[in-house]
Amino acid sequence: MEGFGAAVKQAGPDQKGMWQDSGFEDLVQYNDGFRTGLIGTPEQIAERIVAYRRLGVDLFLLGFLHYHEEVRYFGERVLPLVRELEAGLPDPETRSDSPALHA
Repeated sequence: MEGFGAAVKQAGPDQKGMWQDSGFEDLVQYNDGFRTGLIGTPEQIAERIVAYRRLGVDLFLLGFLHYHEEVRYFGERVLPLVRELEAGLPDPETRSDSPALHA
């Protein structure tokens, strides 16, 4: 990402790209998981999803570049870990601060 950032900041005829004043977070697409931290190993992603769930987030809009392969991978490798971690959380049906979550 550092190489990409350096390249786009210098792109253009005047060697000042349109992202010259942008920070790292601005140089990546919002749906690539960078702002939410939903990138990393399956374990890291599952832990972050559960952390968001603890805060009351009950819907995630995810984007996958190679849709068929990555959705399958997510379903096989990440979701089981999320469910395992969620099993240790208080029952959302009995909590007043969190909506019920259904898969």
